[in-house]
Amino acid sequence: MDMHDALETAEKHARLRDGEKLVDVAAVAIEEQKANEQGYALYKLKDKNKALFVQAIQENLDVLIRKEFLTNAELGFLFSLMPLIQLHSNGITDRGSGQFMTVSEIAKYLNRDRTGISATIQSLLEKGILFELVDSQEIKEHKRSVTRRPLFMNPEIIYAGNRNRINATLSKLVIEFDKLERKKVLLSWKLWIKNGEEFGRLYSRKSYLEFKKLK
Repeated sequence: MDMHDALETAEKHARLRDGEKLVDVAAVAIEEQKANEQGYALYKLKDKNKALFVQAIQENLDVLIRKEFLTNAELGFLFSLMPLIQLHSNGITDRGSGQFMTVSEIAKYLNRDRTGISATIQSLLEKGILFELVDSQEIKEHKRSVTRRPLFMNPEIIYAGNRNRINATLSKLVIEFDKLERKKVLLSWKLWIKNGEEFGRLYSRKSYLEFKKLK
């Protein structure tokens, strides 16, 4: 069988059953080569796995553990929050309603004392592991938060979603209030969002420092 016949045979094999469209293998090969030359890749889509997941950034966790930056109780608490981390937003939410959870609701979910959970959350906020969004006008008027305070996991530590497509608002929040960096906890992978880009992503520390110089 010559090359021409082999190609025709391959194209016939690419025909999908039950009347689905013919895949032009030769055309796909040409486009794949073009894509590869530009740093992209083409791949066959598979059935989407609907299992929910979160990703722990191993090298960054290693830094936190080696520096003893977190207590064992705090590390355990972070692990227990993983089922509550919302895909893409990284918010701590109720899995049923999708609403942000209060400290009391988190304590109830974990079957733990609210006072202890509140103290742990406050410690993680101060360390830059958790973040919260507060209404400045509400604080000014009532001297405290009177509505729900959305809590978010730092995506440099744990993230639910694509590490190359991190929510822009979350990215800017983490970059602006980077307590880990200020405390000289130098993570291996850092979050950055470039001007004009829709999403942030995790970069190596070397790239991150270069971006900061150009800011």
